[in-house]
Amino acid sequence: MASLIAHQTARHNNRGQATVEFALMAPLVVLCAVLLLATLSVCLDTLRLSDIARSAARSAITSDNPVDAVSAIADLSHVSAQTTTDEVTGIITVDITKKKRFPLLGKWLPSLSLHATSSMMREPPMVLG
Repeated sequence: MASLIAHQTARHNNRGQATVEFALMAPLVVLCAVLLLATLSVCLDTLRLSDIARSAARSAITSDNPVDAVSAIADLSHVSAQTTTDEVTGIITVDITKKKRFPLLGKWLPSLSLHATSSMMREPPMVLG
């Protein structure tokens, strides 16, 4: 009978252990999830910037005025753009930058400067005839 009471007392003392372990680990799990989502958001914005740079470069190589074409796309996308044209080789380079704050953590972390570059060779004008 004494061993039965001792066994029940030992089991009774361990009853709150899982709750304490959960209370200690839950903030770490939530922090990891928030960091994962913030990193995913930055990665998706970087991919978006790369796509904008590619589209701007494509528009620039087919336009009569590459700087205006890139500026129009940059204004629509709310990013900063810089265009460089090499007249000898005909290569147009578009640099796109955007300031980004971490979602949910932006108050405590500095803002990031995301950057994408795309270069394409200028196409000759179409000749209809």
